[in-house]
Amino acid sequence: MDAFQELWEFEAPIEYHDFGRMGYAVVYMPEDIQVKMPFDQYPRIRVDAEVAEFPIDGAFQPGQGKYYLILSKRLLKQAGLVLGDTVNVNFRIADQNAVNLPDELDIALQGNPAAKTQWDTLTPGKQRGLAHRVSSARTTTTREKRVAEVLSTLLEDV
Repeated sequence: MDAFQELWEFEAPIEYHDFGRMGYAVVYMPEDIQVKMPFDQYPRIRVDAEVAEFPIDGAFQPGQGKYYLILSKRLLKQAGLVLGDTVNVNFRIADQNAVNLPDELDIALQGNPAAKTQWDTLTPGKQRGLAHRVSSARTTTTREKRVAEVLSTLLEDV
């Protein structure tokens, strides 16, 4: 079975990953799994995972010679987890090119052919970043404002 189809599983402590003035709660991928991952093809590997039986979408990213998965504050709170707890992690490698579009952004792109053409030239990573900008807004007003910002950004060079 290849790495893209296999279900991977490990236990690891939740650790603090220092990133300059910021830091994150993370789990590090064990070396024996890391060497089997296609990091030569994909520097960051997107995964569909469960951490302590809570589903998350994320990516294993390089840092300090290891690969880590960021655990959100929301996940930690929902699962009742803290730094130092050991958790079970299981994951499958996700479609590396998939982008989940918020409905508002999808509708706006479908209604604006010039913006859609520009959108289609972006890498999946840039598309995911813009989609996240919209989907992370808490209110409808902010989401609409961010959709307008994305469209404006896309149309700047047209």
